[in-house]
Amino acid sequence: MIDTWLLASACLALLTLGALFRVVRTKSRNDRFLAALVAVTVGSAAGLALSISQGTLFILDITIVLALLCFTALVAAARYTGGDVS
Repeated sequence: MIDTWLLASACLALLTLGALFRVVRTKSRNDRFLAALVAVTVGSAAGLALSISQGTLFILDITIVLALLCFTALVAAARYTGGDVS
């Protein structure tokens, strides 16, 4: 039987790879920040689905920590490059 949460996690992981591809391929700084935010958000959803599929909270803890670090790094990068964060 197919595990629906595992399938959802795999699909979300593919979407995350597509967003990361967009980060690399685009020229505009604003498009890169938006694609990175989408990649972090969809990657977090993939981690949540994987955590539900495996039935463990360890994956969820790692997902939360990585999402917080990525969002903090993106806000710092936006401030450093002169973006208006407020």
